[in-house]
Amino acid sequence: MRRMEEIDFFFFWRNLRKHYLWIVLAGVLCGVSAYLVCRYLVPPTYKAEISLFAWGGNPKYENENHLLPSAGPAADDADDARKPRELTQQDIIFGNLLVNDYKELLGSRNVSNEARRRLNLEYPELAEVPYRFEALVLNKTRFIKVSVFSQSTVKAEKAAQVIAEVFSESVEKFMKIKRVQVVDSPQVLGKVSPKTARVTVIAFLLGAGFVFGLFCLYDFFRYTLRNSDIVKAELDLPTIGMIGTCSEKQNANLACLTEKSDSYCFNHILEDFLLLQTNLQYSLPKKNRAQILVLTSAFPKDGKSFTSLNLALTLCGNSKRVLLINCDLRKAEYDYLDLPRQPGLVNFLLGEKKIDEVIHKNVLGTPLSVIRSGPIPPNPTRLLEIFQTSGILDELATRYDYIILDSPPCMNMADPLLLSKLADGTILVVNSRRTPVDAVRQVVDQLRKFDVNILGVVLNRYSAQTAGYGYGYGYGYGYGYGYGESKSSRKEKAKEKKEEA
Repeated sequence: MRRMEEIDFFFFWRNLRKHYLWIVLAGVLCGVSAYLVCRYLVPPTYKAEISLFAWGGNPKYENENHLLPSAGPAADDADDARKPRELTQQDIIFGNLLVNDYKELLGSRNVSNEARRRLNLEYPELAEVPYRFEALVLNKTRFIKVSVFSQSTVKAEKAAQVIAEVFSESVEKFMKIKRVQVVDSPQVLGKVSPKTARVTVIAFLLGAGFVFGLFCLYDFFRYTLRNSDIVKAELDLPTIGMIGTCSEKQNANLACLTEKSDSYCFNHILEDFLLLQTNLQYSLPKKNRAQILVLTSAFPKDGKSFTSLNLALTLCGNSKRVLLINCDLRKAEYDYLDLPRQPGLVNFLLGEKKIDEVIHKNVLGTPLSVIRSGPIPPNPTRLLEIFQTSGILDELATRYDYIILDSPPCMNMADPLLLSKLADGTILVVNSRRTPVDAVRQVVDQLRKFDVNILGVVLNRYSAQTAGYGYGYGYGYGYGYGYGESKSSRKEKAKEKKEEA
């Protein structure tokens, strides 16, 4: 698990850059699915609206058009009587008190059932079409908006009209007030759901955000040694090598096996191992005998054997005599070298063969010598104890410049501890994209308990982008190193050489 102080903008930005294709794909799938559902599966709902004005006053005369005959003073009194009475403070207060009564009455079962009964009688062809309505009393007014929602525009409009009629009759019947008037006739305002565009955008954002969140959670809990800063902070060890990934054109097992050529061809894996070689020269003490190195890892498939073999090939490039011993007696390695599996180290430890009979010399046309593991024994740890006490490494150290011991993984095994006591230094190989920090920390603590000289950590499958750095290499495959030649000029020179040949 990561530390909380590491959760910053760059943490999310790295995950977005690394997984943006999956994030966009998830968003598109969710958006398209939501669009198809809204377009073809969800029936549209339309809204019709009618405005009512419910006044609760009590005018002096209900019939305002009534005229009294005669003239004179009596006629003047009649003219005054025909005029509506002015609103008083009491009328306003009384009208405001009735607002909530109107709303409750409009939402009552009496109005709802009566409206449904009339609709079914007057429009039997629309009886099966469902509808619902809402009443909204505008704030501090006596205006009421009745909104009807239905899958049929005709049903919505007719229902709004019938509900207004039933409400007006109910006010007169129950509240003894005949002051409900229709301000705006029923009108269909259009489709209100589903809002296809909005739902599609929301589905896209939710789908993309959900997948992005999953990647962030995975990265948060899957805390790996992705750069040298984390190695220093978590393990207090130096990073002596950072090995990238091989391209499709390269042999993943023999990435540092270079062919002889008149011109230099950039190989970024070889450059990584050359840097590892340089760091080792400053980490190891000067000796008149072979330097013995143990390479181990926390888990299988972290790149330990790949690093061991290519480091050996890189050291051979300096005309150094290198011996690579496969000490993982539980698993056969280096089948791609076209070497016989037997005899191997197991045959020597069992006394069946002499040491010179199990050494394969000049492997792949290089000064590299290899000892394979041999047949898988029933007691690998016991044989390694024999190897530890046999003193054979002291004899071999006089013949070679470097001896590399390819050890088994360190997690829950005693084999690497036995081998590390024979070596001048131990190198811990980790997969920078996969190996959890907690597991590597446990391995380091175990090695330190036995006073093992840990030279440092090699980050395998290293990537500058996932490591959080913004820089990159200035060279690509096939680019001349230090010559300043363009790609086109190199092609022209190659063409000229081909024509001359």
